Amino acid sequence: MSKLHFHFDYACPWCYVGAHTVRELAKEGVEILYHVWKMPPGANPPAKPEGYREAAGIRLKQLREEQGIRVSSPVQGETVPALVATKVAEQFGRAADYVEIVYRAHWAEKQDIADRDVLVALAESIGLNGAEFRQALESDAGRAAYERDLQQAIDENLDTIPDYINGADPSKRLLIHHFDDMPTLEQLRELAR
Repeated sequence: MSKLHFHFDYACPWCYVGAHTVRELAKEGVEILYHVWKMPPGANPPAKPEGYREAAGIRLKQLREEQGIRVSSPVQGETVPALVATKVAEQFGRAADYVEIVYRAHWAEKQDIADRDVLVALAESIGLNGAEFRQALESDAGRAAYERDLQQAIDENLDTIPDYINGADPSKRLLIHHFDDMPTLEQLRELAR
C-alpha cells in the first residue's frame, strides 16, 4: 500500500481543503499519515504577492463550491490544543476521523478548538471514550508527539503548509506556497505512487 505524509495546521484554510482531498485518496487505499505543524521560529517562507489575500478569498470560495466544503471564519486562531489532541487521537488509531471532525468544528461550525471540553466532545463524537481521551490529553504523550512532528518538519525544511510527501521517497513532495499550487486528487495520486 502506498503512503502519503500530510502536514497541516487547523488555522490554514488550504489545509482544510487539502484534508478533504487526502480523505478521497484514503478511500482509494492510500495510507495517509497526518503530521501537525506550526511555523518554526526563524522560518522564512516565500513572501505572498500583492493582492494575494483578496485572490485567495475568491479561490477559496470556488473550491468550497466545487468540493461542497462549508467554510466560515473561525472563532479563534489558537490551534495548538487541537493539534496536540490530534496526536492523542492518532494514539487511539483515529487520526483521520479526528482531523475531519476538528476541521469541520473549526471552519464550518465555529467551535472553539482551543477548549479541552470541545476537543473531548469531538473525540466522543467519533466513538472514542471521553474519559480515556481526556486522561491521554492531560498526559505528556500527546504533547511529546506534537513536538516530534514539529522537529521532523524542521529537520525536513518544511516552511509552509499544506505539504504532501511520498511515504517511500521523501524527495517526492509538494510544498504549497500559493493557493494556485493546491494539488488535484490526480496529482496526489501520482505523488503517492
